[in-house]
Amino acid sequence: MSGAAFLRIKKLKGGGIITAAARHNRREIQAEMGAVGSIDPARSRLNETLCGPAAAADVSQLAKDLMTTAGVGKLRKDAVQGLEVVFSLPPNHAVDDRAYFTACADWAAGAFGGHQNVLSVDIHRDEAQPHCHILLLPLVDGRMAGSDLIGGKQKLAELQKDFHAKVAGPYGFTKAPAKLLGTTKQAAAKAVLQKLRETSDSVLQSAAWSAIREAIERDPAPYLLALGIELPTVKKPARTMEQIFTSKGKGPARETAIPIRFTPQEKEQTLCSVGFAEKTPLPASSFPPGPPPPDTHTHALKGDALESVRVRDRELDPTHFDPDTGEFFTPPPPPARLQKQAANEWVRQALTKQTPRPLSNFTH
Repeated sequence: MSGAAFLRIKKLKGGGIITAAARHNRREIQAEMGAVGSIDPARSRLNETLCGPAAAADVSQLAKDLMTTAGVGKLRKDAVQGLEVVFSLPPNHAVDDRAYFTACADWAAGAFGGHQNVLSVDIHRDEAQPHCHILLLPLVDGRMAGSDLIGGKQKLAELQKDFHAKVAGPYGFTKAPAKLLGTTKQAAAKAVLQKLRETSDSVLQSAAWSAIREAIERDPAPYLLALGIELPTVKKPARTMEQIFTSKGKGPARETAIPIRFTPQEKEQTLCSVGFAEKTPLPASSFPPGPPPPDTHTHALKGDALESVRVRDRELDPTHFDPDTGEFFTPPPPPARLQKQAANEWVRQALTKQTPRPLSNFTH
């Protein structure tokens, strides 16, 4: 059977909220009995009270008496004054609703503090689908514990699971479906809309129909349950060979970033067994009077740092002064022919063990 055995739990807050809820459950609000409401007054005689005082005011007084006996003082404005649990059946059910709702009331009493906390149990058969309202006082160990009894999402899921195992399941109801996705969700929304059109449901003529339709398409699961529609099974289409080979597989679609590290380059080594000695800088006396060569008169390397060398004006060649700019200039290097001749002469003197003249002397 369809899993339309709804279970909804509500916190009741605010002054007089117990009285207001009891008046609705006992059909004492005349404004709700008009033609524009969801209640059919002609069928209200089919309603039934399983537990609690006959009048709504007496239900509220019962809650106050129980709190006084337990020593509960004045509650805060935002405190939970009571709990309301609503159980529903699909329109075309085939179970004894009185027996079913009695079992629901017993389960609610056990789940929310005991039978002494049950204020009223009312069965309504004058609306679209039969349902049952149960008002409870969240009184546990002499204190009001409404929020603790309901808890968060995990506690609510556990309550739903326990209710299905102990009540809905034995009566033949299937578990409510989880949130629908993909093609299953589309098929469910289509089934709901088709059912509403086939039965000429009055909701189709409602001014809020466009919003209702959007809600159905967004989450059709509650409407499946309300209309007693079995969840349509959608066969997943087989994948093509191209889809199989290009699939990224299961798991998150993400790439692992591999850090890139650069290994310091080793010093270049020669394959020659003789090797070469490191180059040594030429002595300062090798340079002629006047400004030093371009790469040596302003900076010198010291270790790994660049060290500045200060040059005094009196150490510069006055022939290299430009009166237009007011600065000393570096003369252009000698032609390559003269440099080659100077280098050859220097090598010849070195090989004959003569003291070679400074290399710079050959360039002038």
